[in-house]
This record gives sequence, structure tokens and C-alpha cells, in this order.
Amino acid sequence: MNIKNSVSVSAVVLSLLVMNPQALAQNFTNWSPDGGSQEAPSKLTSEEEKINDVLNRVAAEGIADDSVEAVEEMLPGQEGSSRYTLGPTDVIQVSVMRHPEVSGDYFINQEGKIQYEFVGDIQITGKTKDEAAKLIAEKLSEYIISPEVSVKITGYNSKVVYVVGEVGRPGKIFMRGDTISIREALMQAGLPQLTGVTRKSRLITPSESGKADIRKVDVYALLYEGDLRENLEMKPGDVIYIPATFLTKAMRAIQPVAAPIGTAASTGRTVTTGF
Repeated sequence: MNIKNSVSVSAVVLSLLVMNPQALAQNFTNWSPDGGSQEAPSKLTSEEEKINDVLNRVAAEGIADDSVEAVEEMLPGQEGSSRYTLGPTDVIQVSVMRHPEVSGDYFINQEGKIQYEFVGDIQITGKTKDEAAKLIAEKLSEYIISPEVSVKITGYNSKVVYVVGEVGRPGKIFMRGDTISIREALMQAGLPQLTGVTRKSRLITPSESGKADIRKVDVYALLYEGDLRENLEMKPGDVIYIPATFLTKAMRAIQPVAAPIGTAASTGRTVTTGF
């Protein structure tokens, strides 16, 4: 077991227990200073049961490299990525306790539905993972008594923003929420290059009417001066553009012409340009 991950998971569980004094007290209900015992409550609350379940699973399954995030999602009252609304092409993992025959990974099709065993197609687009779990449990209750359903998002595919221009890795950024900040998108895109005009970057929100909303963003002030006023929120489909400097554009225009001449000079051949 990785010591660092073990400490992190323990800290997560302990922090939740501190915020839930009833759950903490529950562990000591059978103890008294004189060595006697007190009568324990007849039934745990649903939140306390969830905490005990997390502790048992951590002890039984061990700690993986990404387990801290997984444990945070298991704990009650934790938002994590639960505010992410599902959409087409996302992939979810449905787990039904004691019923592996209706558990598995499900792809959300372009109609926003999953094809689920026994139940049929379930419309799931626009719901959070917690709402999806509740809906699936309602559908399964016609076939299973009190189904316990949990949903985990394993493929974040439906929401993307685009980072183009002078960055390390231009292209799509897959969002893990309904919005993403410009700073986070740039970090994932490999940060702006020295060939870019970071003082005059632009955030572009496309429009079907043809009149896109274009806002200037001082990326340099955001990243290197800590000006959070420039850290605008990007929504699915938005584009952050880092333009190239004038010198960069000039060098790129000259390079296709200069390269053949340089190659010819190194081989001793004569090149006729046609001028």
C-alpha cells in the first residue's frame, strides 16, 4: 500500500467524521470509563452506514494510485464531479449491490439514452450521476427489491472546449464539469508558447447566427501576474485563441521559400525560382 495515498485517504475519512460527530460518537457507544457498556442505538443512520461501507471497502480493496479521488466520491456529502451533467458519448459505470447481472459500463448514445438490461432504454442526458443512480434505482425497483445503485462516470466525452494557436498541445480539452476556467484549459493544453501574443488572446463563444461573442483575455496577466479577473469561465464549445507574434508569422511565411534554397546550396545544385 502506498504510504502517501494511505495518509491521504485517512485524512479524507477523518475530515468527514469530524464533520459528522454523530458518526464519530457511534464508534464509542459501547464504551464507558468504568469498563461497562452502554446500549447501542438500534439502527445506524444512512449517512453512518455509507461511512462504514467506505471504511470497509478501503480496508478490503487496498489503495490504488487514484483511490483518493475515488474515496472522495464514495463519501456522503461530497460533490466532486457530481455536478457534471451527463450527455451523449459519455460512459458511466453502474453498480448494483449484490446484482452483477445488471452492473457494468454503459455508453450514452446520441439520443441521450443507455440500453439497460431488463428495463430497456433510459433517458439520462442532462442528469448528474446521483440523479442517474436514483432514476435507475426507480426503474429496477420493478424487478429488484430495494436496489442499491451507484453510478460512476468513466468517460467524460460530451463536453469539450478548444485551445488553438500558440500553445504546447492545441486541440480539444475534455471537461469534467459544466464549465472550465481559462487557466485550467491552458494548463491542460501545455501552456502558451513564446511565439504567442499572450497579452491579446481571445475567448470566442461561437453562435449559430454567425455573430460570435469575442472577448479579449490577457493570458500573461492571468498566468504570470496572478490577475484572476482574466480567468473567465469557458462553456462547452468555447474557443481560447492565442495568436502568433508578427515575427513568428513572418518566419513561417519565409520558411517554405528559404528551405529549398538552403537545401540546394548545401548540395551544390542550382535552383531556378522563375523570377
